[in-house]
Amino acid sequence: MLVSKTSGALSMMAMTCLIGISSLSAQDAPVSNSFQVESQVETQQLVRTNRVQLTLMGAEKAIVAGRKKAEEMGILVNIAVVDEGGHLLAFARMDGARPASVYTSITKATSAATKRGPTGPLPNADAINTHLSLAVERAARASGGKFTTLKGGVPILYGDQVIGAIGVGGATGEQDAEVASAGVSALTSAFKNSSDESRSSNSRWLYQKWLVEDLNGAGVIDNAQTTIQVNQDGSVTGSTGVNRYMGKAKIDGQKLKIEPGPATTRAAGPPALMDQEARFLALLPKVKQYRIDENGLLRLLDSQGKQLLRASPMD
Repeated sequence: MLVSKTSGALSMMAMTCLIGISSLSAQDAPVSNSFQVESQVETQQLVRTNRVQLTLMGAEKAIVAGRKKAEEMGILVNIAVVDEGGHLLAFARMDGARPASVYTSITKATSAATKRGPTGPLPNADAINTHLSLAVERAARASGGKFTTLKGGVPILYGDQVIGAIGVGGATGEQDAEVASAGVSALTSAFKNSSDESRSSNSRWLYQKWLVEDLNGAGVIDNAQTTIQVNQDGSVTGSTGVNRYMGKAKIDGQKLKIEPGPATTRAAGPPALMDQEARFLALLPKVKQYRIDENGLLRLLDSQGKQLLRASPMD
């Protein structure tokens, strides 16, 4: 039996991938021109713009891996997966698993997520502490809380961020923990493969011609086409709107470092265009990373993740 539950915080991406990334760009928010740059900097300091979330598909993948491990071990268990806040995402009860362990598995998952670590007896556990663990769980259940020190709850990490947890109940504590760890391991491997594919895909998208639409939150002159093109050989070419330029870049995953002082032609233009050219060329050496967002826009960022430049594809 497999029962799944989703919350309003999950996006449609939950049906198609293991994790979802919610994005809120301060640069896309409507603000007055006079406070635009100041507001963007302040907003980026006060809010988190990217949030990784475990999805329903990810939760179900963990359950499948856990169930397979339980079958190999010859045990019947209940398996629960929760998000980072301890809210149930998916649950499975193997045929013949003890009904009394349904609540226990959910409690283990919730406890592991909220404490940001695996569940288990108190330090220097002995028989007395094990009985104390059982007493704590009964007390938590009676009070409507979900906390336990019984083994079998393991957090799910994406990088160093806890995005959920798996709880298993129905066998011994050691067996429950082994099943839960199998579910986590399956997700960790999937995350790594997905991340490698994403980096490769992003690099392929990067290698094209981009039209610059924003410079450090100040926009650009509409009738001047400032462009940038990163090539697979590491060269960077384009137009400032007045002059052609050429430079070099180093690309490593999402890291992008453009060497200072790209060579340019020496044509002169109107003062406003020359000022924009100077600002554009000054920003390029500050670029340390990039991302291509859900709308296909290229965003060049500094070492702190602050946006320096936004561009749209021209091809």
